[in-house]
Amino acid sequence: MSPGRRFPSPAARAESGGGGPDLTPPATPSPQVLTSGTTSLGSTSIGSWSDTVTVAATVTASSGGAVTATVSGSGAGPYSVSIASGLADGRSYAVRLRGTGADGQVADVVLSLAVANATSVTGSINWVVAADYDYTQVATSSAVTSPGTVASGNVALPDLTAATDASGTWSVTPTNGTGMVLSSTSTARPYVYFVPDWTGLGINTTGPEGYAVEVQISSPVQASSSFFTFFFGSAANPNGSGSGSGGRCLNTAGTRNVIARSVSAGTAELGATIASQASDFAALSFFAAALPGEVIGSGLGSALPAGPSSYTAYRDGYARSLSTAWGLSPGNVALLFGGANISGNLTRIRIWKRGVS
Repeated sequence: MSPGRRFPSPAARAESGGGGPDLTPPATPSPQVLTSGTTSLGSTSIGSWSDTVTVAATVTASSGGAVTATVSGSGAGPYSVSIASGLADGRSYAVRLRGTGADGQVADVVLSLAVANATSVTGSINWVVAADYDYTQVATSSAVTSPGTVASGNVALPDLTAATDASGTWSVTPTNGTGMVLSSTSTARPYVYFVPDWTGLGINTTGPEGYAVEVQISSPVQASSSFFTFFFGSAANPNGSGSGSGGRCLNTAGTRNVIARSVSAGTAELGATIASQASDFAALSFFAAALPGEVIGSGLGSALPAGPSSYTAYRDGYARSLSTAWGLSPGNVALLFGGANISGNLTRIRIWKRGVS
C-alpha cells in the first residue's frame, strides 16, 4: 500500500452511506539518510491524522533481521516514531505508520530511512599485513630429523614440511620462546616450506594487486660455504627447478653476503649483493614480492623492519606474469639451510598484500 492512501472499511462505507469524510494521514515526511554506524532512530515527528486514530508501526528492511519501531502520540496526533536498535550500514528501511479510525478506516504514511555504507578508510594505497606468524609461539616438541611434518603445536601457526636434497645430518626443533631451531652439518641441504592459504588471506595470486612475503632468522651461525636461501615461488625446494624470488646469505671464504635472488626454471637470474660482513649477522631478514610484470627479491642483515619500504628492492629485469606461467602457483614459502655447518632460528613469517593504510 502506498503512503498516504486511505482505506475505508466496507462497514464504514455502509454506515456513512458512502458520503462520510475520509480519514487522511499526515503528509509524507522527507526521506532520511543516517550516517554510517547509526543503529537507532531518535524520536521523529510524523504529524497528525484528520481524526482520532490508533497508530501501529511496521518496518520493512532491504535486508537483515527484523527491526521494531515505537510510536508515541494519541488522538489525532501529532505522532512520532523511534527505533531503539537494529539499523545497519548500507540498508534501507520503510517505516509504515498505519492509523485506524473509530469507524474502521485506515490511512498510512511511510517514513523512508537509509543508513550510509561504512565510511571509507582514509589513507594511501600501501602494503598492509595479511598475516604475521610468530614462530616463537610454537609448542616445544622433539627434533624432526627426516623428511616430514614439523608441527607448530599452535593453531595460529601453519605447520611446516621438512625435506632435503642432499644427505647429511640435520634437524628442525620446535622450541617455545625461540622458534623453529634449524641445524645442519656437513653438506646436507635441508629445507622447510609451506603453502599459505592465499584465498583465506584475501590474496588473489593472479590479480594485479601484488603481494609479498618476509622471513626472519635469529642468531644465524654460518661456517664457510654454508647458506640460508629464502624462496617464494613454484617449488618447495629453493635449490630446485622452480621459478620465484627471494634472498640468500652465503658465507664465502669467511664473508657473509646477503644477496637478492631470483630464479627461473631453476636457473638463477639475479644475484645482487646487499650487505657483507666478516662475522655472523645478529639476525637475517629476507623479502620477496610478486608484482605485475616483475618479481622482487631482497634481504637485510637484521631483524624484520617495520615494512617493505625498508628494503632495497631488486628486480631481475625479466618480464613476468602473476600466473602459473611465472610459477607462483601454488606459491610455496621455503627456507633452505645447509651447504656446511649452519644453525639459526626461524622466528617469523610475515605476508603482505596491497590495501589502504
